[in-house]
Amino acid sequence: MSSRRTPGRRSEALLRPEAAARSSAARAVCTVALLFATANCSSASMAPRASASPAAERIVAPADFGGSVSVRVGDVLVVRPPMNAAQWQVAYDSAFLEFQGTSDNLSHPDANGWTFHVVRAGETSLTVTPVMRGGPNPPRFSVGIHIDA
Repeated sequence: MSSRRTPGRRSEALLRPEAAARSSAARAVCTVALLFATANCSSASMAPRASASPAAERIVAPADFGGSVSVRVGDVLVVRPPMNAAQWQVAYDSAFLEFQGTSDNLSHPDANGWTFHVVRAGETSLTVTPVMRGGPNPPRFSVGIHIDA
């Protein structure tokens, strides 16, 4: 009786070098595919989490000028014009507030006023002044802004 054994994969690879090369290449391809799959799956868990509460829109009405308002980083601050004027000068600290518009929108706002994104915690202020030619000094409208993290 012959005790002939059927060669397994390992012994076949030893007998045929081209089979060993294909096996190594297949293992390398599988390893790379596994790494990409793992990286893609884990990237969602590494994304920054949203803040505990969603961003809010805080409207600064004409009655708020002369006082202060409180907002949080990430909030949207909408400042309504305190009076009718064709042109405005707006003074604010861009380290705390990021204007959402063009320079033309800054000096000529629409009826909704000016929109800012709150980007940093701290204390700041915002002042709007109508541009008036040939008359007395224009009024200045300022509001203090307390920004929580």
